[in-house]
Amino acid sequence: MEIKGSSMIAGVGAFLPKQRVKSDDLMLESRCFRFGTPVDYISKSIGIIERRISDEHVLPSDMAIEASHVALIDASIAASELDLIIYCGIDRDWQEPATSHRIQVELGALNASCFDVSNACHGFMDGISIANSFIESGSARKVLVCTGEKPSRVLYMALKELRQVKSKLAFKRMLGALTVGDAGGAMVIQAKGESDSGGLQWMQSYSEGKHADLCYYRHTKDGYDGQMLMREITLQIAKLHKRLIEKTYDNLCWLPSDVDRLYCHQVGEKPHATLVGIANKTLDSAPITYPQFGNLTSASIPVNMYLNPPEKGDKLLIMGTGSGLSVCQAGMVF
Repeated sequence: MEIKGSSMIAGVGAFLPKQRVKSDDLMLESRCFRFGTPVDYISKSIGIIERRISDEHVLPSDMAIEASHVALIDASIAASELDLIIYCGIDRDWQEPATSHRIQVELGALNASCFDVSNACHGFMDGISIANSFIESGSARKVLVCTGEKPSRVLYMALKELRQVKSKLAFKRMLGALTVGDAGGAMVIQAKGESDSGGLQWMQSYSEGKHADLCYYRHTKDGYDGQMLMREITLQIAKLHKRLIEKTYDNLCWLPSDVDRLYCHQVGEKPHATLVGIANKTLDSAPITYPQFGNLTSASIPVNMYLNPPEKGDKLLIMGTGSGLSVCQAGMVF
């Protein structure tokens, strides 16, 4: 799928819980030494030192609301000006209704329509694409794309299972669940003005559903079932991004040297370096958040952009990723 841009980022926001949980502590609690896995495997081999964990009573919408307040202030608009709210989290307050309805009420965005979108870690980039389509059609001018992720719930379910597994293979299947962290992220996407030459320039996305079994979790009558085959996911994601990158640069009419900032989905040191290499960029052009915050799932891109803001006029390349597998590449002028 390919789209041309009619929109621009007007504001970016994030929320990060205060509680820090170290990877080495989680690994020690998992009793990883039973299988010869070092306690510092996640912190040293993957590069995730710690992550933030929200309080038990905190809902996904709470984190999305906090991030959205920041994004609205950054955009210098009132919530009442929003035409649409798109919530993109894997985690939701409930199955029905859409979590975006609570966000609408708490923000006071009573003029906005709202709905939820879900596509694993790729959801936020899909939200931006949908927001652009609404703006291009004239159905909306100001759209809030937001997420609140609480994967710590899965982390602790997996940790309980990891303490009990009896095979190294089963331990390896579930270990990736300890790499995640909680966060909220938001962007205000609005129509370009007549004098605006920036904003979203071009975006393409692609999915290969045959890889869906590489990363999944589900609730069963016995509790939790899931796996995250990190090495295999990285290999397949790299293949998909390699397939797209030449077309992305061609349609943007950019050379790699034109890109000022590269924002990648954050899962660890080696996958990050791989994506940076595919884009033919250097690591100093691609800010990271994974050492302190881990894999923030769908909040990864907005949190990274909030913590490492681009300068006005910067050319941004965004490389999104989600289990399934889904990838996207987008070019923006900030």
